[in-house]
Amino acid sequence: MHLDTPRVSRVQSLFATARARFIGMTAAVAAVDLLVKDVAVRSLGSDNVVAFTDRFSMFVVFNTGSAGGVQIGPYTWHLNVLVTLLAVGMIASVVQPMASVDRRATRALAFVAGGAVGNLLSMLFGPDGVADFLAIRLTADTTIVANVADLALWAGAAMLAPVALTLFRLARIERVERVTPVRIELM
Repeated sequence: MHLDTPRVSRVQSLFATARARFIGMTAAVAAVDLLVKDVAVRSLGSDNVVAFTDRFSMFVVFNTGSAGGVQIGPYTWHLNVLVTLLAVGMIASVVQPMASVDRRATRALAFVAGGAVGNLLSMLFGPDGVADFLAIRLTADTTIVANVADLALWAGAAMLAPVALTLFRLARIERVERVTPVRIELM
């Protein structure tokens, strides 16, 4: 077996670049989230409501539960930290292989991880919980209150859709190639 040294170097370079881009973008998303949360808390305080439309406003709510404010009992905080650390670790472990298939995966996974890290840091070091401040009223009785980390998570998940399609397409091609018999013609 002969290893093509320039090709191996390109693949190693892609992995190093994907890893560096992932770490940098993850840190940037988390930093922007923490900065915007701090500005929102300082600007809005605990009583201010800024209404832009009848469906969109800004006010601060501190989330001490899981995603969506769900409480899972006395160990909610511990479970949140554990699950978030595991999720970020799993995401980091798939960045390189996914980037070798589709370069868009790096950015999408960094948005998801950055949002998770931003909310984790807010949970660990925010005295009152995770600050949510972007309020979107869906119905008369239902309002979603989110933050930049949540938006980054949702955007990253949406950006993974075309990456998933690429992975499914490649898996289908590989499956067909594996099943298709090779014909050898003898002269």
